[in-house]
Amino acid sequence: MKRLEYMTILRQKLVDGGLSNDEVNDALEFYEELFLDGGYENEEKTAQNLGDPEKLAAHILAENGSIVPVKPAEDMEDAYDNTNANAQQTPPPVNNGYDIAPDNRKKAIVIILLVTAIVWVPTLFGLAAGAFGLMIGILAAIFAIGAAGVGLLVSGVVSMFTAPPVGLLLFGTGMFLMGLSVLIMVPVVKGLTALAKKLINLIVKGFRKIMGTDNAKAVSSNG
Repeated sequence: MKRLEYMTILRQKLVDGGLSNDEVNDALEFYEELFLDGGYENEEKTAQNLGDPEKLAAHILAENGSIVPVKPAEDMEDAYDNTNANAQQTPPPVNNGYDIAPDNRKKAIVIILLVTAIVWVPTLFGLAAGAFGLMIGILAAIFAIGAAGVGLLVSGVVSMFTAPPVGLLLFGTGMFLMGLSVLIMVPVVKGLTALAKKLINLIVKGFRKIMGTDNAKAVSSNG
């Protein structure tokens, strides 16, 4: 059942129960907020959480001391018993298990983000550029080690014809540096890639939480 149908039935039952328009509007305001907080895509789930609109109307009427519309004589006793049972069994409307920020709070957060964008956007870009520069620096240092190894390797080969001991030393050092650069490169690249992914996911999750796009999940898990 969608919000419009649910609230129409609930309103009509409250009017039939003898509540004035002001009393009806005051009584329905809370439940309108629940539907709005749950979102359009979760209206049927919200309606299920609230229960049958007729029973909810009976509960509200009982709290307001109004008389429920009279049913046929043979059903009067059952109607009285059901009304009392609903008044006792229906959970208080305040505790519906929803953990969703009101729409006004979301709008306020969005406005604050837009107003302060001149501060946090450059800061965010600066941090991202610094992290990127650090990663490039680490990779450049590893490449420099490998390049030095290649240079020593070539120098060692050339020196073997004039000074074999020096050539062998340079050749061995060059091989060591080249192997060291390759050995370091693989785990460093993997680690930097994983770190970049984690930072991106953290930023995305933070924006989703601020913008309230996780509300549908919260409603589903509490339903």
